[in-house]
Amino acid sequence: MSKKLRLLSIIFLMMITIVRPQFHQARGDQKEAEMRISQAEDSIKAAYLSLLEAERSGGDISELVQLLNNALEYHSKSNEELYLGKYDMAEDLANKTVEASNTILETDVALEVFAKHIEEVGFRNQLYLSFGIICFIIFFVFLSWRLFKGYYINRMMEFRPEVVINESG
Repeated sequence: MSKKLRLLSIIFLMMITIVRPQFHQARGDQKEAEMRISQAEDSIKAAYLSLLEAERSGGDISELVQLLNNALEYHSKSNEELYLGKYDMAEDLANKTVEASNTILETDVALEVFAKHIEEVGFRNQLYLSFGIICFIIFFVFLSWRLFKGYYINRMMEFRPEVVINESG
């Protein structure tokens, strides 16, 4: 019996030494996947805030909203895979989430730059238009005054007042 017990204990120790590193490996994979999913959440938050800012500045964000929805879908799937214990798949989906969020951030920066450029050009054009209208009004007022002045002088000259000598006096 002692031999059987020793043999069982050796088998048990071998199983522990074989299984234990795999358990630690799985535990490490889980931590890495959780960390990557956490990074994905942060990147989604940053992308969302960036989209809000782009919308406030007047950019067209319809395509970027679709990218954000894709990123949220990847994130949801990565959480499901993490729950199921498929850590590699969860990490891959979290990486896709981060990539989609980074694409949103890069495109959003370009949108903000474009919106600022459009705003500057719009302001400059509005300034030029205002200056042109003011110049036209001043020119029109002077032209109107000259025409009115000429008409007024001609009208006064037509009346030629005559001096009537009072004979009574």
